[in-house]
Amino acid sequence: MKEYNFSFKDYANGLKKAIDLVKNEQVNNLYEVVDSYVGSNNNIFLLGNGGSQANAHHISGDFMKTFSLVGLKFKVSCLADNVCYLTAASNDVSYDEAYSILVNNTIGENDFLVYLSGSGNSLNLVKCARKAKSRKIKQAAITGFNGGALNGIVDYPVNIKFDDMEICEDMQLSIFHYIKQ
Repeated sequence: MKEYNFSFKDYANGLKKAIDLVKNEQVNNLYEVVDSYVGSNNNIFLLGNGGSQANAHHISGDFMKTFSLVGLKFKVSCLADNVCYLTAASNDVSYDEAYSILVNNTIGENDFLVYLSGSGNSLNLVKCARKAKSRKIKQAAITGFNGGALNGIVDYPVNIKFDDMEICEDMQLSIFHYIKQ
């Protein structure tokens, strides 16, 4: 078995460093927008790819259950949950356009888009963000690394300048768990 010089404590120390990089004002701004959707007829849509999409799925389910149990109306969903739609749109149009083609029909002008992305440069998310911005749809992104293109497009960026994909994904969940609490 190969020996590694990296321990769980090292990972935990990296996570602590990332937590220290979070700008409280950015998270509070995101919280305020999310909170404004409680009781609303408008939707919050979460989008991501890979592990970030799995986080979007987890977050939307977590919020739906919690708000339902306390009797509060809160419409939140993950746009990648419909795999049939996602694969058909990717095949028939392009994966790069799979989310942007939803702007103006599934995604309305009073909805709120939240992108979860390590790099902030995933073309399918960036194209959706640009189209939504042109329609004045409110948007946020939780990104790692340098924030990429999304950081400069959305209204409410939360960028954790940390160069580790797994830790960036941990931060996405941590931020939303904080917001829910």
